[in-house]
Amino acid sequence: MILSACERTEEINLEAPQNKFILCKGSSLYLNNGQKWTANKETTIGISKMQEQMGRFSGGDSVEAYHALGNNLMADYIYIVNYCAEMGNNHEMVHAYLNPMQELIVPLQISSLEVCKQQVNKIAAHLALYQVYFE
Repeated sequence: MILSACERTEEINLEAPQNKFILCKGSSLYLNNGQKWTANKETTIGISKMQEQMGRFSGGDSVEAYHALGNNLMADYIYIVNYCAEMGNNHEMVHAYLNPMQELIVPLQISSLEVCKQQVNKIAAHLALYQVYFE
């Protein structure tokens, strides 16, 4: 896996390699003149899969179940990133939304039960924002 930071530069890279995590630090979400941004089909599919998994997850006291959920959510996150091919303002907003996802999911994959329970709530809250900002 390659980690890189999105930077605002004059140079535009039109091709992103497969399995690349893109972390855009410092971006904040906002609406497009009061309207929702348009996300590509793959982003919407990936977020829908994540939301469905979260809706089916029963929690409980099995740290292994939380870790498995984290692994499944990360697979969906990677799916979204692998299909990230757009450029422009919509693209920037998708990255502003996706940036926190990796930081929310990783602790769910590796942490204690108490931390995992907290992460599930944080991830659910972040996933709910998708419908606020994107169509």
